[in-house]
Amino acid sequence: MYVKTVERKEFIGPPKAVTELCFQQCAWCGTAVLRTSLLCPVCASPDLRWVSREGRGKVHGFVTVRRQGARPRTVAVVDLGDGITLRAVVEGAKPGLTSAGAPVRVREIAPDGLPVFTPELPSGDGW
Repeated sequence: MYVKTVERKEFIGPPKAVTELCFQQCAWCGTAVLRTSLLCPVCASPDLRWVSREGRGKVHGFVTVRRQGARPRTVAVVDLGDGITLRAVVEGAKPGLTSAGAPVRVREIAPDGLPVFTPELPSGDGW
């Protein structure tokens, strides 16, 4: 196999902005592909386009992961609406007070690709 390296002046793929929530969406069947892919996992179409979302959603379910030597981390399934749900980290949530259906917004995209959300507090009180 021969692989040729090509230097490009413009980045191909998701935007470079760290706070923008982007994913691929199939132009044929509308499936959201949350990890970079060459083909749609449902219909195998190569026509995938980058779509950006507002980055607001609601917690569908969550679990607090505790590891020895590390601070607790809340991993949640976030519903963005339009039938799109994704796994994400929720920072700033108080253990024991987090509830399903709580509104969250995207803060950044971690280097491992997981979006990091923070709770939206309606009246200034804690979660």
